[in-house]
Amino acid sequence: MNEKTLVRYYDAPKNSFFNGELCGRDGDWHVEYRNDGPPETDLFLSPGWIDMHSHIFDGFGLFGTEADAVGWKTGTCLLVDAGTVGEYTLHGFTKYVMPTIETNIRLFLCISPIGVIFHHDYNAMQYLNVDRCAACVAEHPGLISGVKVRMGSETIRHEGLEPLRLASLAARKGGVPMMVHVGGNPPYLKDMEPYFEKGDIITHVFNGRGGDVWNPDGTPSEALQKLIDRGVWLDVGHGSSSFDFDVFERAARYPLPRFLMGTDLHQSSVKKLVRNMAVLLSKLYGCGVSLEDILYGVTTGPATALGLTDWCRLSTIQNATLFRIVDHTETYEDCQGNSRTFHKAFSTEAVILNGEYRKTAAIL
Repeated sequence: MNEKTLVRYYDAPKNSFFNGELCGRDGDWHVEYRNDGPPETDLFLSPGWIDMHSHIFDGFGLFGTEADAVGWKTGTCLLVDAGTVGEYTLHGFTKYVMPTIETNIRLFLCISPIGVIFHHDYNAMQYLNVDRCAACVAEHPGLISGVKVRMGSETIRHEGLEPLRLASLAARKGGVPMMVHVGGNPPYLKDMEPYFEKGDIITHVFNGRGGDVWNPDGTPSEALQKLIDRGVWLDVGHGSSSFDFDVFERAARYPLPRFLMGTDLHQSSVKKLVRNMAVLLSKLYGCGVSLEDILYGVTTGPATALGLTDWCRLSTIQNATLFRIVDHTETYEDCQGNSRTFHKAFSTEAVILNGEYRKTAAIL
C-alpha cells in the first residue's frame, strides 16, 4: 500500500473521529493527525476488531470453526474462544489447532473440562473441578483470559446453579473474569445474579428464548439492572439462536450501556445468520446503534474486558482494521425468523495484523 493513506480514524480512547494519514510500512505503522473537520475519505481505520465470542476449536464437536476465516480474513484481529476448549482438551488445541491460526486469540476456558462439544456440557458433574480449572488458567496467562459457563434451559437439566457456582469460584481463584451464557428459564437470572462480579460478562443478552433478562417493555429486569450497576459487561453473542430483533429494539428504546459485539460464530451461525463480524455490525448499525458505540464494542470495550491496555494505543499501531460503510441493500434474519432490510453495510478492506498489512476477503 502507499506509505501514506488518508483515513477517517476512530480515536478509541476519546470515542471520536479525526482525519489522519496512515503512515509507515510493515512493522512500523502510525497515524498522523490532520484535522477534526468533516470526513475527507470514506475509508475508516480503527484499532483491530476484537470478537469477544467465537468458537475456534476447528474440527471439534458441534461448534468449532476455522479461526482465520472468521478472523483476520474478514477484518477481526483478535478472536476470543468462548468455552469451546476445556482443561482436558486444551493440550490438543494448543498442539494441533493453534499452529494453524494466524489471528490473535484468547480463550475463556470452559468449566466443563471437555469444553463445549454438544448441548449438554455437564453430563458428568464429578469432573468439574475448581482447583484444576484455576490452575490451568494460571499456567497459561498469555492465552487464557477467563472462565466460561453455559446457563440456560437449553443446556441445564438437573444440575441447577452448580456449574455457575463452580465457574465463579474458579474465576475468582484464577483472578480472571467469568463469561456466562444465558438463555431460556430455568435457571433464572435473579438466582444467578449473586455469582457475578464486576468485570464479568453476560452473553446472549438479546436472545429471544423468553428468559428474564428484560422486562416485557424492554427495560432491564431487576437482576440485569443489578449486574449493569455492578459493572458486568453485556455481550450480544448473536450465534444461530441468541439474537432477536424484537428484543433488541425494545431494549434500545431506553438508554443502554455500551455493550460488546460478540458474534458467537460457530459451525452453524457462520453459514447464514452472522457469517462474519461485519454482518453483525451491519445489523446493529441498521438497528440504530451509533458508529461510535459499535466501534467501542469491538475495540475499547473488549480490550478493557481482556486487560489489553495497549490494544487501542495510537502512537504505534500493531493491530488495526480498515473498513468502509457502503451502500448495500440486504434483508437480514435474526434467530427467531424475523427479518429487517437495511441499506448500509460494513465492508472490510484490510487489517494490520501484528504489524503486517493484509488485504481482507470481499464479504458483500
